[in-house]
Amino acid sequence: MIWALLAAYLTKRPPWVQALVFGLCVGLFVAAAAEADQRDPLIGSVVVLVLTAGVLSGGAFLLALQAQVRRGWTVGTTAPRWVALAYAAVWVLSLLAAVRALFGAGGLKVAVLAIVPIVLLAPPALLGIRTLLGLPPARDTDAHQ
Repeated sequence: MIWALLAAYLTKRPPWVQALVFGLCVGLFVAAAAEADQRDPLIGSVVVLVLTAGVLSGGAFLLALQAQVRRGWTVGTTAPRWVALAYAAVWVLSLLAAVRALFGAGGLKVAVLAIVPIVLLAPPALLGIRTLLGLPPARDTDAHQ
């Protein structure tokens, strides 16, 4: 149940909040993946990667959410399926980037960049994975069994 509540917290926010979080998470995982083989990454290059990937992906996500609102989706209701799947994709890629950094030359210093997306996107990502598998969202009774 707690995962469903945490997932709902992000997915029921206004489109600009979702796009901001999504863009930040994409930027961080892209930076972690790109710098995974750098023992001492330059802070400037990491910031440029985070901002560039974040602005591009967050902007595209915002435009897609706004188009969804124009088609009749009401913010605060259950998010469209593609939103949950996008969160799941970024979460899985963040996990892979963190593992690659841990076993690459970057080590823990670089893998830390992927922690924010892993933590922030875990609830909506797990909801997206359940959606992809065709399982219903978790209910209150699931937590008690």
